[in-house]
Amino acid sequence: MSALAAFCTLVVEFFEDISEQYPEEKDIAMAVSALKFLRKTNPRLIHTQFVKAVTADLCQRILDEDEEYIIAKAKKILNSGDTAKTALWIFDKHWATMSETNKQLVWKYIKAMVLLSGRV
Repeated sequence: MSALAAFCTLVVEFFEDISEQYPEEKDIAMAVSALKFLRKTNPRLIHTQFVKAVTADLCQRILDEDEEYIIAKAKKILNSGDTAKTALWIFDKHWATMSETNKQLVWKYIKAMVLLSGRV
């Protein structure tokens, strides 16, 4: 499996897990469908958008698990209407009420995505 294929699979898995945790969030379910479609038709676009929206500005903050900075950045991006909103939505809407176990799972996924995105 190529690094790009592994990266896209990880992104889809992350959104599937989040969608299962928050089934009332229809935007996440729609994102899963869109990501699955893109994984088949244009996987490079998933990577490009992730790098543009997340990695470029937040890479070290994610690896450091800088929760306060990420939450503040998520709020700023969500309020601006930027396309990165789907990637950072979880930090704005559900982070405060999420269990520590689920927070650690989110960090593991996002850190893995950041590291794997650098290998593509």
